This record gives sequence, structure tokens and C-alpha cells, in this order.
Amino acid sequence: MNITTFFSYKGGAGRSTTCLNTIPFVAEREDAYSRAPLILIDMDIESAGMTYLLNHQDTFKGKNDVKIFLKNEESWSSDNSCDISEHPFYQWLVPVGKQLGLEDDYAIMFLGVDDSSPQLNRSDVEGRLDEVMHKLRRFAINYHCKGIIMDSAAGDQFSARLAVDHADKIVFCMKMTHQFRIGTFNYLNKLGIRLGSSADEKEIILLPTVVPQDAVIDGVSQMQTSIDDIAKRVNDLSRITIRDEFVTSADMFGINEVMRFKWKEGVLFKLRNETEITPDEDSALKRYRKLARIVCDD
Repeated sequence: MNITTFFSYKGGAGRSTTCLNTIPFVAEREDAYSRAPLILIDMDIESAGMTYLLNHQDTFKGKNDVKIFLKNEESWSSDNSCDISEHPFYQWLVPVGKQLGLEDDYAIMFLGVDDSSPQLNRSDVEGRLDEVMHKLRRFAINYHCKGIIMDSAAGDQFSARLAVDHADKIVFCMKMTHQFRIGTFNYLNKLGIRLGSSADEKEIILLPTVVPQDAVIDGVSQMQTSIDDIAKRVNDLSRITIRDEFVTSADMFGINEVMRFKWKEGVLFKLRNETEITPDEDSALKRYRKLARIVCDD
């Protein structure tokens, strides 16, 4: 049972859309079902991107949500003394499997954010965060959940740091602009220093996102320039080991730009059975499937 976090050092990387489109492939590959679900958590408590994408912005109003979860004030146990459907924490969750194109609605269970409740500050939860994350992991293991996927906040927000620190795998999303590459690798270097020896326990999947079609500027392929630049920066990293399946070849470089998502977010896993898929969507589908395989690999 792995905890996977989708993360970017700053906003605008298409992180939540990438997470949304990868999840159903993970659930399918892991054979998630109602009694052994995949758990999805929106850890972006200030922006609630995944909650909005799933249209659950009203579902958690006045109810147990991620902020309540992080406060760790509810005395639920992580043991498996009852059926999972009767467990207090499980009853906080909302089924979203069918929204994402799966037949079993309860194969993916979601905990979202009440964006109408007061902002949660680090001082509100100081000293409780590690405990609640350990309890979450024990719950998932005891009930044979297929995994936990967190859509993180960006940068160094405390909920982002929490998600990164407790993840087994980090899908590190980055756009292909020069400043995004610099910022990403500066963050990775600082992360390696902060984690110290425990950095070896993390599997970091470097993922270019919203990758445009290659452009030749001043006679130079920008795709190849990016690949070469990333290879050099990866080589210069200390303490952090990178999975580079998405950054070494132009044939499968990151997640390509999808025109549909510029105007209307969607779940390609589901849309492929409802409408004609365009070439850019078909290419993205192949990449989401590949990413899901890497996330699921032990």
C-alpha cells in the first residue's frame, strides 16, 4: 500500500488535472473495489482544486473534511474491528468512481475541502500532523485499501510539506518554461537537504506537464533543449534520486498539452467511451496509463 502525492513547486503546472486523469488508471490497475478502495485526498486546503474538479464544493460544507481531518480532533481508531463501510473515517468519504469512468462508484473514495470554513493555519494543527498521517496509513493498511493518492498544495504550504513528507512516491509536475525548470530543481535540492537520509526512501517521478508541440526557435528544437537541460540538472542533484521515464525521450516526454483542458477539464479515461478522442487526447491517454503503471510498481 503506497501513498502517492502529486506535487509542484508552484501553481499552474496542471497538477490537479494530471492527478485526476491518472487516478482511474491506478484504480483499474490495482483492481480497486468497494471493500478495498483507492483513497483520494485534496490536500490543497487553500485552493481546493480537486474538490472543484470533482464538483464537490458543496458536499463537504459544514461536514467532516480535510481541515477537520488535519486537526485530528475526532477520536476514530485505525483498527479493523468493524466492516470498512461502518468505520467512522470511511463515512467521511464520498464515492467518485463513476465520475471517473469506473463501474464501481465505491472503488475510489474522496475526502475534499470545505472551502467555506475558516482558513486552517499551521499553528492550528501543530504537533498533530504526523500522528494523523500515521493513523491514515494504518487505516489504509488494515482495511486493505489499494493506496492513498493526495493532490497536494503547491510549494511550501504546510499541507504540501505534509503530503510530500509522508508520501512514498511523489509525482513532481513541472511546466517546460525556463523559470519552472530552475524552480523545480532548486526545490528538489532543498528537499534533499531537508529530508537527509530519508530522501532515499522517496521515489520521485519527474513529470513535465502541459507539454506543447515542439517548436524550433533560432534553428534549435526546444524539446531537445529541455531534455538536455533536465538531464544536466538531474545529474547535478544530490541526495535525491529521480525516475526519469518521462524526461529522456521526445517520443514520451511528459504529459502533452490537451486542447480540451484549456477550456474544460475532463477525465479522458471516461471520455474515451463517450466521444471521439482527438490525437492529442489519445497521446495523453497513453501517458496517463504509463504514469499509473509507474505509480503502481513496487
